[in-house]
Amino acid sequence: MRNTILLSLFCVTGLCTKAQKQFEQIFENTPVLHGDSIVFPITLINAFPFISGEVNGVKGKFMFDTGNRSAIDLNDNLVRLPEKKTSGKGIVGSGQSFVVNINDTIAEIKFNNGYTYRNLLKIKSANYDFLQNRITPDCIGYIGYDFFKGYLVKLDYLRRKIIFYKNTEQRKSSKDFLKGEKVLSIIDFEIRKLPNHPLVNVRIGNVEILGAFDTGQYGSLQVQDDAKKRLISQSLIIPAGKDGYENDLLTINNIIIGGKFKTQLKGVMSDTFEDTEPERRALRIAEPHLMNFGYRFLDQYKTVWDYEGQKIYILEK
Repeated sequence: MRNTILLSLFCVTGLCTKAQKQFEQIFENTPVLHGDSIVFPITLINAFPFISGEVNGVKGKFMFDTGNRSAIDLNDNLVRLPEKKTSGKGIVGSGQSFVVNINDTIAEIKFNNGYTYRNLLKIKSANYDFLQNRITPDCIGYIGYDFFKGYLVKLDYLRRKIIFYKNTEQRKSSKDFLKGEKVLSIIDFEIRKLPNHPLVNVRIGNVEILGAFDTGQYGSLQVQDDAKKRLISQSLIIPAGKDGYENDLLTINNIIIGGKFKTQLKGVMSDTFEDTEPERRALRIAEPHLMNFGYRFLDQYKTVWDYEGQKIYILEK
């Protein structure tokens, strides 16, 4: 069993300069995006994207995790929430389970670009001390899919920012989110059980693999033993030692995504079928082989995620 944390949630029931900050905008009751295009500066910590902010005056960082369905999910190990009410249980992709709580006592959440939400209702929380212990001690929670639902998402790890574009009819025709960009490929994806998990067809050599995109992880590959041995013999998979948590790492050559885009990845974690079981259950994955595209891919390219159009645009970095 791997020792690192696959951070995407499957719930059962940075710093920036003044010039980067947007004018403060205040919203009530529900944490969702407002406006046509919005920029959030990010900080990359141990390969994960974080947005700085504060909750009820407690400062910290929110992980931007596309694998989390909730708009806002708080770490009640860091933020004191004495009136929280238990609502069920949850699990992260690597198997850690926790009690899920609901809160109607969130007076204010403020982000580093001036977006401020007040008097929030029905906000989830849990004890995410494992994020504090393994990634950053000031992890204050997650930002997930319902926060940006209805928007295109442009990830730019090089320039440390995320840009959200409201998915309007005008934008569908103008594609202004691609202005000045070099488009390397446009990949179609499918959605199964959960709307926040893009799934794509992948091929390495003659092995067909299901691929999943997710910001809440490094990137991983799980193939059955016979296929793995064959790909190693063809130098399409090359063992690349271990990371600091004793996880086996791989260099993977000649990855074909969506039948059209070819890439190579280094430092991808080698998973077993057991490792992927929580993800398989959550996404209804029956395919024998599974590859996750996280930091190792997203750090090489800019990407735009169009959930409504079910396309991922891969752009030159």
